[in-house]
Amino acid sequence: MAEWQILSDGGSHEPQQYIDLQNVKQAGPMAIYRQVQVLSQGAAVSTPGVLSTLVLYEYDCMNTKFRLLEATGFSMQWAKGQTVPLSVSSSPTKWLPLPLQALGQKTFDLLCPDGKEN
Repeated sequence: MAEWQILSDGGSHEPQQYIDLQNVKQAGPMAIYRQVQVLSQGAAVSTPGVLSTLVLYEYDCMNTKFRLLEATGFSMQWAKGQTVPLSVSSSPTKWLPLPLQALGQKTFDLLCPDGKEN
């Protein structure tokens, strides 16, 4: 079971984004977490037939950076239904700086409540 915490309720063209706080794997300043993106009607869908994605990210709380570990598309909302191949690479991406948008800071605050002291 997942305990989904809303990160962004999306707009007319943006997905709703949730983070699974119950299953965060924390090891020192590093956190691995799952995020689901629920695509509403009108949201930009890069792959036909994908109504949601389940993404696994790794966060480095000490250095405020993150990377994508894995992304899977699904034919139904809430990461249900059949899996749909995505154009995103299945191997980990390079480390990226924390996004400056409010969504990036909100995620960081949830995963790294003590900031760089974590």
